[in-house]
Amino acid sequence: MLIVKVEVWPGGEENEAFEIGRMEIANITASGHVCDYSARITQEEEILLMVPALDKAISVKAHSRRAGPWKLVKRVLDQAFPSS
Repeated sequence: MLIVKVEVWPGGEENEAFEIGRMEIANITASGHVCDYSARITQEEEILLMVPALDKAISVKAHSRRAGPWKLVKRVLDQAFPSS
C-alpha cells in the first residue's frame, strides 16, 4: 500500500503540524509489471483554511510499475479531479 499524506506546518513548525488530507493506494492484482489499483482520497474539513471535506474512491487500471509511484499518484489525481 502506498500512503500520501498532506500536512500543514504552520510557520514551518513541525511540532504544530496537522494532517488535512490522505491518499491510500492499494494494488488489487496479484503481481506483475502492469497492475490495477484501488485508491481513496480523503480530506478533513478545515474551517480556518477553507478546505472542504472530501472522500473519493478511484480505480486505476493497467498501471506499469516501472512508471514509478509519482505517475500512479498523478493518475489517481487526474481521475479524481479531471481538467475542465
